[in-house]
Amino acid sequence: MSEQIYNITVENQDLIIRFKKDIIELDTLKKFLDYLELESLRKKSRMTTAQAETLAQEIDIDVWSNIKHKFVGE
Repeated sequence: MSEQIYNITVENQDLIIRFKKDIIELDTLKKFLDYLELESLRKKSRMTTAQAETLAQEIDIDVWSNIKHKFVGE
């Protein structure tokens, strides 16, 4: 049987995950933690799907207005 590559413990309100640092690239771990943070925010959100879609469109428009010059030379 293979050795377990991680260990999870609970202390008060914290989850502690331990594993050897060579099993994952640091950048990949950071992306995963960013994902967990976003999921936590999403879980707490009371935003409707329609509101989220509107917000996403507003963000897309704002981002495009900031980078448009790089693509169309304006």
